Amino acid sequence: MHAQQTTSASRAAKLLLGVAVALLLATPAAADKLDDIFVRGRLLVGVSETSPPFSARQGENGIVGYDVDLAARVAQRLGVAMEKVSVTNPERIPALQRDRVDLVASGMTRAENRKRDMDFSLAYLVSPHKVLIRRDGGIATVTQLRKLALVRTASVDAELKAAVPALQIVHFDDYAACFAALRDRQVDGFLADEVLLLSFAQKSNMSQDFGLIADYELPRTAGFGIKKDEPRLKARVDAVLLELEASGEAAQIFANWFAGVPRTFRIAPD
Repeated sequence: MHAQQTTSASRAAKLLLGVAVALLLATPAAADKLDDIFVRGRLLVGVSETSPPFSARQGENGIVGYDVDLAARVAQRLGVAMEKVSVTNPERIPALQRDRVDLVASGMTRAENRKRDMDFSLAYLVSPHKVLIRRDGGIATVTQLRKLALVRTASVDAELKAAVPALQIVHFDDYAACFAALRDRQVDGFLADEVLLLSFAQKSNMSQDFGLIADYELPRTAGFGIKKDEPRLKARVDAVLLELEASGEAAQIFANWFAGVPRTFRIAPD
């Protein structure tokens, strides 16, 4: 009797194992974003037309910039072509979620509130938000600011208003318009990345007329936007960025787009 029960149990176990194997074979392996890129043969990169020098349209050259060049190196090392997909700032996260793009390359701040909906690569830009002013504008501290230029969709309004409750924030569509407003004395200051502010000042041929407020600084890093829960793609992108840093290519790309601005960071693991 005992032998018969053992045989029945063994048969049942074998049957369950057979069913499990059949189900496993019947269910296709879940492909991820990296597999999709290899099968497609193209890396879909979301880029901005209005965020120089990170990503912007430049006449017949199309959409170019610091972030775009870095994304091109990622595609190159993956062994696929790069296809640029123009997206506006509000479209960036939905474009990732709906698989319109594989990466977003547009100077995107790695803000904590965004990490609920997306992931980021390692930081390829470490540059605090600061405020650029005209030296002859009579502004010495952030509390003296009355009107400040800020690019639309920037993620720093709450911090600014907390620091200066009476401050009037004037939004513009792009960084160039922000700088023009400061240059033409329409605003008292322009807030953005330190490297970007210094770059605009230098390219204006009147850099001596501008300076940074010393008592305001907000940490800021930028990286590629990546769809949430795609660990293989994130790992490969991060590995490429570290390779670019080690080879010196990352520093050269920075110098190409921020000529004369010191590079005070290295791409490194978080």
